[in-house]
Amino acid sequence: MVRDIRTVAEAFRTARGFDSSPLYSHLLTVVVNDETLLELAARTRHGQQPTFALFGAVHYLLLRGAPDPLAEYYPSVVGDRARPVDRHTGPAFTRFCEAYSTPIASLLSTRLVQTNHVQRALVMRLGLALLRRASPAPVCVVEVGCSAGLNLRADRYAFSVGGATFGDRTSPVRIRVEVPEAALLPDLNQLPRIADAIGVDLDPPDLTEDDDRRWLRALIWPENSHQAAQLQAALDVVATDPPRVLRGNAIEIGPDVAATLPHGAPRLVVHTAARIHVPAEQRPAFDTAVAAFGAGGPMLHLALEDDQRTAPSGRPGVGLTATDATGSRTIAVADGHLAWLEPLPAMNDLQLRW
Repeated sequence: MVRDIRTVAEAFRTARGFDSSPLYSHLLTVVVNDETLLELAARTRHGQQPTFALFGAVHYLLLRGAPDPLAEYYPSVVGDRARPVDRHTGPAFTRFCEAYSTPIASLLSTRLVQTNHVQRALVMRLGLALLRRASPAPVCVVEVGCSAGLNLRADRYAFSVGGATFGDRTSPVRIRVEVPEAALLPDLNQLPRIADAIGVDLDPPDLTEDDDRRWLRALIWPENSHQAAQLQAALDVVATDPPRVLRGNAIEIGPDVAATLPHGAPRLVVHTAARIHVPAEQRPAFDTAVAAFGAGGPMLHLALEDDQRTAPSGRPGVGLTATDATGSRTIAVADGHLAWLEPLPAMNDLQLRW
């Protein structure tokens, strides 16, 4: 289904979160002002964000070796020799999209935006620590929209937060998050035992397939070499012991998955930048499906989805919302990629009822 051009143009015009990519920040305007590019981006699957999808498709083809001068602008392809954005960048992108319109359209119509920013594993670890503070009981973990399930292995990574190191200090996956007011956080070294970890995704990437791994790499901005290295390290760690990831729409299979969780066992349900890719008309059903995981036991639901929030420092970010039996509250504001997280006092107001 081809999407409405005006809606696609608005997505590029109002896009946020591309600050760490001068290339993509420039190309947003290039696409907005080119009807042919907008028509191509309109081939993105329903519910998926056309900005991430189009840029990811072009990046994927360049990473796969498409011979084109556009590659000269991508540090992920040519390294330190990459050209800075200049007056030739837009025309090069436009020519590439014209020359490769067929494979780009194929990727847009078949692939999903499944970005695995490994930094977001901090949300999972934070949720586990909050549950451990309330009860020592083993926990069932569910991630909705988990992509390759990398964040489900948050207990396998090392975290540097607020000047302290937590987790597996021998891990090749090193996650550093700037956290002022780290005293508001629970003890990130005190985690419950994980009784089960389950991911749900529409089309889980296969960690043994080079094309799937390349697609995940393509969804990381070309300049963000640190995130790319983190992704590679996490892919290698998780491939040796992948979590259980179920293929399907959480709206449809969520109740069946919830029914498999041990009755009475506490559960942590997490999604980060997943709801944004759910078609707007399906979001109420998505919310209902997520809430259903709490039917058989006490649940803490963490969602890094509440866009356009302002942190105490004044930085624009994304709200981290916690929901338990008493209701929902914003417990932190973070960078969308979790480069930083600013806890709020509400983090210590959670009343997890057992």
